[in-house]
Amino acid sequence: MLIEFALALPVLALMLVGLLDLSRFALQKTAMLEGARQGAQYGVVAYSDSNHINITAQNASGLTGVTATNNVFCECVAGTSISCTSTCTGGGSPKRYITVTLSKPFASVLTSGSLNFGVFGNFSPPTSMSASVTLIVP
Repeated sequence: MLIEFALALPVLALMLVGLLDLSRFALQKTAMLEGARQGAQYGVVAYSDSNHINITAQNASGLTGVTATNNVFCECVAGTSISCTSTCTGGGSPKRYITVTLSKPFASVLTSGSLNFGVFGNFSPPTSMSASVTLIVP
């Protein structure tokens, strides 16, 4: 019984470390999505204030090392991109959207580069993460 446990322990330990690493990634990704959502919501009200949109998104994520970008774009009903100062073909004003994107480096516990599992494939831990939210500006 002790020998079986000794043989299984390294595999179980690797699985536990992988599970903890995946959990850290998921928690940080969720925080970044929340930050991007709050930045986009602020951008709906003040879409021309790019600096404060980015600051709002970064602060709302609650994480350090996060960079934020935002983009305001317009489309006509058919989904064609158009300048926000133009009018759509056939009349009507274009719909305005704002996209807020957060990105952050991710330091995995499994920093050995890649793990090779032979015929089963290999695993490379992520080195960065990003989250993006797009909202329509009414």
